[in-house]
Amino acid sequence: MGIIASTSSLIVFSTGTLVGATSAFFLIRSRYLPKEEIWKNGTEERFEFEDPKDEYRLIMGVRNDLKMQKGKVAAQCGHAAVAAYAKALKQKPKTLKNWLRYGGTKIAVRVDSEEEMIKIDLHAKRLNVLSSIIRDAGQTQVAPGSRTVIAIGPAPKSVLDEITGHLKLY
Repeated sequence: MGIIASTSSLIVFSTGTLVGATSAFFLIRSRYLPKEEIWKNGTEERFEFEDPKDEYRLIMGVRNDLKMQKGKVAAQCGHAAVAAYAKALKQKPKTLKNWLRYGGTKIAVRVDSEEEMIKIDLHAKRLNVLSSIIRDAGQTQVAPGSRTVIAIGPAPKSVLDEITGHLKLY
């Protein structure tokens, strides 16, 4: 009985030592990794960009002529962001990864009319940039089927400026 007890104690001690040494190794290693290596592992956010022209963004064009209240605009922009994310995940996963790498920047701008929104959508499609137009269900402030917000991107800032650079911030 004494041999069995000492053997199991030895196994428990050895296992504990191994787990402790492994944990200490990874803890010390993570503290001294270069910042670039930490970013690649996804354990730290990074806010400086190599080239600001290539920063990926998502632009949300809100129709100003509908005179939606702030809460309605926020909800419609939420729908637009989710739609853009889902479309990018399916059609351009590499672009989505780049956008998330830059913090998932979202910018809201004013669009004066439905006609302008459609022109912006066509311009984005010509440049091979994802776009999603959000239509409202019409249960509160706007008529059913109204185009409320357009999401353009995610895409590099330089390309988005070509499409929406003339629009004012919302």
